[in-house]
Amino acid sequence: MQRRRFLAGAGLAAGAVAVPSVANAQATHRWKLQSANPSGTPHMTLLNRFASHVDKMSAGRLKIEILTSGAIVKPDAILDAVNKGVVDAGQWWAHYATGKHPAGGLFSAPLGGSGSGLDQMGQLAWYMQGGGRDLYVEYYQKMLKTDVMPFLYAPDGPECFGWFKKPITSVAEFTKLRFRISSGLPSDVLKDMGGIPVNLAGAELIPAAERGVIDGVEWINPANDIKVGLQDVFKFYSIQGLHQAIDIADIVINGAKWKALGPDLQAIVETALTTSLFDALVYFQFENAKALAEIKTKGVTVFDAPADYAPAFIKSAKKVLGELEKKDAFFKKVLDSQRAYAKITVPYTRETAKLSQLIAGAAEV
Repeated sequence: MQRRRFLAGAGLAAGAVAVPSVANAQATHRWKLQSANPSGTPHMTLLNRFASHVDKMSAGRLKIEILTSGAIVKPDAILDAVNKGVVDAGQWWAHYATGKHPAGGLFSAPLGGSGSGLDQMGQLAWYMQGGGRDLYVEYYQKMLKTDVMPFLYAPDGPECFGWFKKPITSVAEFTKLRFRISSGLPSDVLKDMGGIPVNLAGAELIPAAERGVIDGVEWINPANDIKVGLQDVFKFYSIQGLHQAIDIADIVINGAKWKALGPDLQAIVETALTTSLFDALVYFQFENAKALAEIKTKGVTVFDAPADYAPAFIKSAKKVLGELEKKDAFFKKVLDSQRAYAKITVPYTRETAKLSQLIAGAAEV
């Protein structure tokens, strides 16, 4: 049913037979897709895989050129550029748009699961079959008033707590730092905790750290962080972050370019993006593990987040979410949908989590 509603929204009347015209079947489409990620990072690998899948499945009728961060516009300008047709498609995160409407963070980076208990797989399941996709499209097209077709394409969380020049032993120490953190809800929570959030793009992290503009930084995960070179500047690292325990990247496609494809190519793009969700899950499982092991060989000490971090974060997160749901009806609508889905699914995942711990423990026996 979710798929049927999506295809109807993409330009197919419910129940109609999708027969591409001869002209459309022969047309070749060429897109430029700009990423918010620097060259050499895992997302560039995943995006090029996606483009290759589309090229092969379409028999060359849709070719997508993948561009790195800043190639045409700055990372935070990607949505506007796609909406205006400056670029055909873009990869970023919905939480980059929280300055325009706060619900963006609930889709790509809900704070510790938005207090609902959903983990990253639960978030994806809500998106795919729990009503999340309809709300996600509504967010981009109605709340942000953009002519785009958006997709979640790559789960890359959980994100690290951060990189530091010395171990952080308390929230009091943490909140004194000029700390690079994602814009939107994570920054709002850090402010409420008494911290000093600084918003910087990936390409700016190393220069800012070297100049002393920031005292600490979170970026994405071990596989991405090691490619950026954060281990060369900071020697203490914790991966136990709550600000983006769930993190899922987006691809947004210009509305006119999407409609010009016709239903067959639209289905190919949708299928390739669904494949990308799974591809990213298994890719990051292995790449993060390898990267964390390599990081430890670079003179980096991996440490646990402070004991008082989780309680302080959750307290501020609940306050931020509570204030926003009182102010904005759509924000509350999304949050209520996640809570309703979690009420059904989280009791089951709690039980399976116990099994996962037993399995992991067996490796030490």
